[in-house]
Amino acid sequence: MAPHPSAAEAEEIARFLRDSGVPSGARVLDAPCGLGRRAHGLAEQGFRVTAVDPNEVAIQALRKRAGRGLADRLEYRSAPPARLPDRPPAERFDVLLCLDHAISRDPPGDDVAFLQRLRGHLAPGGLLLVELLHRDFFAARPRPFAYHVIGQIEQHEFRTFDAATGVLELTWKFYERSGEDLRFRGTSAARLRLVSPHEATSLLESAGWRIEALHGGWGREPVTPDRRKILLVARPARD
Repeated sequence: MAPHPSAAEAEEIARFLRDSGVPSGARVLDAPCGLGRRAHGLAEQGFRVTAVDPNEVAIQALRKRAGRGLADRLEYRSAPPARLPDRPPAERFDVLLCLDHAISRDPPGDDVAFLQRLRGHLAPGGLLLVELLHRDFFAARPRPFAYHVIGQIEQHEFRTFDAATGVLELTWKFYERSGEDLRFRGTSAARLRLVSPHEATSLLESAGWRIEALHGGWGREPVTPDRRKILLVARPARD
């Protein structure tokens, strides 16, 4: 039986980390973590994960799902967007993960401030991994609806993409399943400006990061129009 897509992606990320010299047991900050699919999977892979997101409904559900088996390796927290990741100043991580919609949803100045805050939480020799939605992919493949499940929480995603402006409009509706019934738990929305690899590089550099590599996925594929995401690997400019 093939692994669940979320578990398969977590395995890809874990393999990327190990191939980059990051051992199991290393500390990982996933912010924002969204539905926590990757955070949960990485904890199962042996990493010590702190996952932070502004969506309190999702965080509450994730705490219940984590269970006692991962209690020593997985921590979920909620935090306002303007303070994300909202961790104690002295707390350091070996890896900082910013996946999917972490940046480009706010004005560039807010993104820069967020990326600057992250620098204070990176341990010496650590990595920042930023995953962005690829503008060219969405321009060629409009799809108005997507569906995700984690535990008892269902996320229904509605989206529109304007190829002329590069703006992706997203609306998420969250439901909790009980048997055959779904209970509406809340809604969230984002307006993302999908950037080119060059623009993403400039954004990170303006926040004090140095780009080490640019990939089309966790398998270190080249960036091509058929790749849904872009992965940037960065370290502090003065590390």
